[in-house]
Amino acid sequence: KIDIPTVATQEKDGVFIISLYSFNAISEAKMKEALDAYAKSKTRKLVLDLRGNPGGFLQSAVSIGSFFIPGGKTIVSENFGEGKEGDVYRSSGKTLGENMPKEMLVLVDGGSASASEILAGALQEHGIAKLMGAQTYGKGSVQELVDLDDGSSLKVTIARWFTPNGVSISENGLTPDILVNRTPQQVVENIDPQLEAAILWLNGDKTVGTTTAEMSQE
Repeated sequence: KIDIPTVATQEKDGVFIISLYSFNAISEAKMKEALDAYAKSKTRKLVLDLRGNPGGFLQSAVSIGSFFIPGGKTIVSENFGEGKEGDVYRSSGKTLGENMPKEMLVLVDGGSASASEILAGALQEHGIAKLMGAQTYGKGSVQELVDLDDGSSLKVTIARWFTPNGVSISENGLTPDILVNRTPQQVVENIDPQLEAAILWLNGDKTVGTTTAEMSQE
C-alpha cells in the first residue's frame, strides 16, 4: 500500500512551503489546514509547490484559489466553442485577510497540469504570486466520454480552459516569471535548485533564475 499525501508543509529559512500534490475531494480541507498552520507561523513569505501535480477536480482549484483571490474575480473560464455560451468560475472571496502573504511564489514544472495550471495562472494574472520553475504541461481541455453502439467509447474534447486574461492553457501551458531548471539527475539525487531559488528570492535575492524579460531578449 502506497499512501500519497494530498498536502505537505514545512518551514525553511523563514519561508513557509505548502506542497499540493493533487486536486481531489479533500484538497480544499487539507489546504485549509495547511494555511491555518501558515497563519500561525511568524512568516508571511509563502511558496505553493505545484510541481508534478497533474490536476484533478476543477472545483477544487476554484475553491483553493478563493483563499487568495478577492471575491468575484475570475479564476478560470470554460469556452465551448463558437456560438455556445461559456462558463466563468469566480472566487468566493474567502481570502486569508490580514494573513495574506507579503510575497508569494508558485513553483511549477512540466508535470504541473490541468487544475494546477488553472490555479497557478489565476494567481499569476491577479498579481497574487509570481511563477517560478519551468514551463507547465498545457492541459487545458475538457473531455466527455461518449458510448457508441458497438460497445466502444469515444473521448471528445468539448471545451477549453482560459486564464482570467483569456490565455488558452492548452496552447503552450504557462510560462514562469522566473525560469529555474531542475534536471532529472537532480531529482534522483534529491537536489532541488528550484526550491532553493524560491527561498533565496523570497529572502531578498532577486537575481536568481532568468526572468521573463531576460528570456524574451535571448
